[in-house]
Amino acid sequence: MRLPVSVGLVLCMLLLWLVGAVFTPTEEKGGVLALSVADVILRHIRPWVYVTAGFYHPYIVQLALVLPLGFGLAKRVEPELGALNLVRLLLFANTAAAVVLFVNLFVLYIIFRNPIYLEASFSGFTGGITALLVAYMKPMPFATAPLFPGVPLRFYPLVASIIFSFCTIAGLAFTAVSAVSLMLVSAGPFSVLGGYFGWYYLRFLNKNRDQTVGDVSDEFALVVLLPSFFTPFIGPLANFCFSVVKLCGFFKKRAAQKPQMLPILTEIKNDPIAERRK
Repeated sequence: MRLPVSVGLVLCMLLLWLVGAVFTPTEEKGGVLALSVADVILRHIRPWVYVTAGFYHPYIVQLALVLPLGFGLAKRVEPELGALNLVRLLLFANTAAAVVLFVNLFVLYIIFRNPIYLEASFSGFTGGITALLVAYMKPMPFATAPLFPGVPLRFYPLVASIIFSFCTIAGLAFTAVSAVSLMLVSAGPFSVLGGYFGWYYLRFLNKNRDQTVGDVSDEFALVVLLPSFFTPFIGPLANFCFSVVKLCGFFKKRAAQKPQMLPILTEIKNDPIAERRK
């Protein structure tokens, strides 16, 4: 099979939808595989939702919209990135996004004492989509695609995050219709966090084919994903944080650029037969 992970991603999301449809109680709207503070540590103990929430969709309408987009991006990224690295990218981005989202919800509940932060249910593959867009733009961030010729590839993750954030705002506005609100409200947080953690994985953790780890070159810095007017603010802060982390002993073995093949030099010796012929 040429694209095992891309096909497996589709089958995985279909299977999760089926499991959720079968095992979710009727009074529980979010699903047994979605992320909810109450379902993780209070009403139930479901540690698996940290992994499943980023791939699970409780409604078939969501699945019908996400599957073609997710498969289309994955099949473009998998040949360049590699099957195993693609699995690691999606698992890391979605799981890290779910953990951070859980912590934020719990902190918000402690601050405001509003039970809505405990009951809110989050799920969806928008974080995976943004992470795939980061991987898609990585080889040529300043190039353009025929579909959007005026937009460089480096802005695709940002545009996706903005669109999904508007979906979240719409979901908060349609709280009267619980199904619509549940489908839309998760899109923004997962998209922003998934895009960042996807970039983090590719920059510091990804195992390249030439045996190097990550890509800490300037061509893949965090500011590349943002408009140019963010560079004076984000650039120095990101460089300072990276320098401090390196002083702590991390990421010292990351190459600033991919190693180049060195020419093979052979020692030139005198040929006695050629000398006699002279």
